[in-house]
Amino acid sequence: MVKPPSGSARPASQKVPRMTDPLSRRTLLAGLGVGAAVVAGQGAAQALQRGAAAPMSPMLPARMRGLNLELAPGSLSPAIARELAGWGVNTVRINFSTDLAAGTSPERRMIRPSRADPLAPYRTNLAMLKQFTAECAQLGVGVMLAANGIYGRDTVRLDDSSGRSFRIGVGDSLMQFWTAIARELRDDPAIFAYDVLNEPNYTFRREADGAVWYEQLLPEAIRRIRAINPTIWLAVMPWPWGFARRYGSMPVIDDPAILYTFHNYSPHNYTHQGVGAQPRQGSYPGRLREFDSEPYSQWGRASLAASMQPAFDFARRHNVRMMASEFGVTRWAPGRDRWIADMVSILEANGVDWLFHTYNTWNGWNPSFAPDAPEVAIHPTLFGGVHSPGHRTLLRHWQLNQRW
Repeated sequence: MVKPPSGSARPASQKVPRMTDPLSRRTLLAGLGVGAAVVAGQGAAQALQRGAAAPMSPMLPARMRGLNLELAPGSLSPAIARELAGWGVNTVRINFSTDLAAGTSPERRMIRPSRADPLAPYRTNLAMLKQFTAECAQLGVGVMLAANGIYGRDTVRLDDSSGRSFRIGVGDSLMQFWTAIARELRDDPAIFAYDVLNEPNYTFRREADGAVWYEQLLPEAIRRIRAINPTIWLAVMPWPWGFARRYGSMPVIDDPAILYTFHNYSPHNYTHQGVGAQPRQGSYPGRLREFDSEPYSQWGRASLAASMQPAFDFARRHNVRMMASEFGVTRWAPGRDRWIADMVSILEANGVDWLFHTYNTWNGWNPSFAPDAPEVAIHPTLFGGVHSPGHRTLLRHWQLNQRW
């Protein structure tokens, strides 16, 4: 996704307090007869829960490999689910938004959530989601649902380092969203995880550290979800924007079913060329800039791996499950196929789950379209007709997957 210049990470040597709270899941599970401990990762979570009164979180496949899906009319059809399964995809992540933000609103206007219907802004997308997940459940495809363009998020000012507009625009809406969604979808057999908020951010300023997110909104959102669904996996990412290099300031969350995630589009100016006003220039590998504000440097496999190393180190240090929940490059970027191959090989070498961004809606990211193919907003299938090397790389790895 399009991102601003990133903030610099807090030094890894600086101590970061664990995120704890009297109403954390540790307390919740203790009330059910489960011992309290800070644990993470699939093995630890399931070991904690075996023989306990609480039900286990869903068993994760040995490796999750798949892609992201954006919302548009027909984008979550059962036919799309069958296409995914045919490729071997075992996991999809859906960036869930209001009907208006997704262009699916019949009224073409924003509908406010209410106490009587807190999901009013999402009803068209919710109906489409349920049809899609019903098919996924039959096909063995797991679904991660991410809060993305939720009600009020478009009011957040990205130059507000205090976080006030973020807290006001997103805070109550996020809590209302997850409380209602957790109740609505609690028994959906395909949905194994909730991604608490896609790319949390509220400022371009480098010195801001995301305290409003880490200390206020994220813990509260987790409490709201756990009060309704104590076993679903929860995906979280660093502030801001999910940058892997911000894992130096990421807290370890006191909950046994957490997936730690990050997004990687490095170098950003290269991967996003042709998106909005970003010029189409630069080839990978080569001398490229991460952002306009940063100097040119040589980018190749080694520097690409270094851009994600803080996330890899965090996963090893804390023995947690790590996922690259978004990575992608525009299909016309010179060297695109090499970038995709390097990204996948690095993630595989580090035992990281991954989800490519993306094959549906706008086809600018889709490597199965020719570089010079017309840009379209909606395509009836995921496959654009071209078996490019980048597409074949993804397909080859998807076909290694185990089903849910």
